[in-house]
Amino acid sequence: MIRWPDLAALGRKFRAARPFRHVVVDRLLSGADHARMQAEFGGEPLVPVEGEIYAQLRGPEPPLQPSLRALVEALGSSCAAVSEICGVPVGYADGAAYAYREDHYLLPHSDSREHLRRALAYAYYISSPERGGELELFACTARSGRIVRTRPAKRIAPRPNRLVLFEVHDLALHQIREVLAGERTSIAGWFHR
Repeated sequence: MIRWPDLAALGRKFRAARPFRHVVVDRLLSGADHARMQAEFGGEPLVPVEGEIYAQLRGPEPPLQPSLRALVEALGSSCAAVSEICGVPVGYADGAAYAYREDHYLLPHSDSREHLRRALAYAYYISSPERGGELELFACTARSGRIVRTRPAKRIAPRPNRLVLFEVHDLALHQIREVLAGERTSIAGWFHR
């Protein structure tokens, strides 16, 4: 199902990326596999979830639709490739379906939770909104282990059939910019140590 391009080249891109290590992989799946995911996404049961820093729709973990579940399983079976790309040993992946509709967002945060042993975050985009919904990465300045200044450093468009992998640590601050028109759908989760 997954078509990894040159792992060594992806590893070089990952290590060189700023403001923190990440890599973008376009056309991860065949056109037919991606089209199946698009067709099945509407059948995935999503519930609205809102919190202090987010408003979104989220599905069960793992997804129920066969092609969505197959992607999460394929990513989990790709731990050796992901470890090679990112230089971080990972043992398993989890994931769920997400939809961000107009006015949905996820404010700046870090996914770092030591007890969960998250090493890398990922998002695979199924559809992109007409406007908004970009993944934005922040450059952080820290003193004594605390963030004292941030600035937006990079925006990654949520293009269909694109996977983004990025490291998880306290300074890997990121957000999903508000969706202004349309819908942003994805499978997202983490690779764990």
